[in-house]
Amino acid sequence: MRPVALLVVLAALPGAGLAAAAPAAAHERAQDVPDAEPAARAGLERRQTLPPTPPIPPILEVSGALRGGAQWVLNPPRARDDVFGFGAFDAVVVLRPTPNVTLLADVETIVGPGPDAALGSLSRVNEESERLFGDDTRVFLREAWIRLQSSDASIRLNVGKLDVQHYFDRNFFAEDETRQFLNAALVGNPLLAQPPNGPGTSLRISQGDWRYAVGVHAPGDVDDDLSGLPYVIAELGRRRIFSLAGHYRWWARVGSVPERRDDVTWGTGISVDQLVAADTGVFVRAGFARSGGESLTSHAWSAGVQHTPSWLGRAKDLVGAGYALVRQPQGRERVAEVYYNVSLADCCALIANVEWIISGPNQVSGRRNRDVIMPGRRALIL
Repeated sequence: MRPVALLVVLAALPGAGLAAAAPAAAHERAQDVPDAEPAARAGLERRQTLPPTPPIPPILEVSGALRGGAQWVLNPPRARDDVFGFGAFDAVVVLRPTPNVTLLADVETIVGPGPDAALGSLSRVNEESERLFGDDTRVFLREAWIRLQSSDASIRLNVGKLDVQHYFDRNFFAEDETRQFLNAALVGNPLLAQPPNGPGTSLRISQGDWRYAVGVHAPGDVDDDLSGLPYVIAELGRRRIFSLAGHYRWWARVGSVPERRDDVTWGTGISVDQLVAADTGVFVRAGFARSGGESLTSHAWSAGVQHTPSWLGRAKDLVGAGYALVRQPQGRERVAEVYYNVSLADCCALIANVEWIISGPNQVSGRRNRDVIMPGRRALIL
């Protein structure tokens, strides 16, 4: 989910495999599946909710991920001054004392506020920098949980400090800011309105091709204001409706408005990813939400495509394009993004992307962003 990413296994007991290429991937591996080819077809297949359990699971994995990159705001006359660098370092520890018990802790350091320090967009143009919450530098415990699962992995319970987006509104072709889109409205549904990572629990049940999930989360972290209705979310999922692989999810959530804990907010949405050819997949997200004290029902949708250009002999590259529309009380925004992920080797990748804010409010200046172009670069070194 970012630019310059360096991943090194610092410690692993016998049987431990190489950790994932970025923190989000490490979390995904810890809770769902082993690593696999990044191509669209292989990747979608590997995200089945019921992965085979390795006969000798790793006992301990300790990994570090160093990332960095830059975005440019090409909106004359200030183009020369609008360059935003960002980076992060994660230390992730995964402990598996038994095949059915997993513990994970992720400590993250982030620097660089990203272009929204000047643009104040609705969609949020750098999902990485969003975890700064307005600061320039932040060191924090991103996730820390224990997972208990049944012997066949059909029932999985996570308890601890959780990231809601790791468990709900997932979408294979648009959820990883490390190697796919960087705009937050394409990485996830903005109307999911998840609270900051904090105390919570997530229960996931799998039966054949059906998936059921429910989560209960505190409205903030342990040192935040925890008053008001907790964040409660449920999701119903299905896979393989058609001959080619795909996932289809519907979620609904309710909680308290962060700024007005006596008011209630609710929302619902869908997330679909579907292969349309061996190397090409499409995605669609949509949702609407309403909060107490507001007269507008917010809505948002996004759609796009991801392709692996194996016909060019680039079976591990990824190219994607997406469009998102967000309508909230603060205004209406339209944004598009394209990216190309070049796999240089099993250990290295370079990602170039361009974002385009077609039109939307600037919540910093109080004016409007029109035709703002933002090229960017990211890199992964495993």
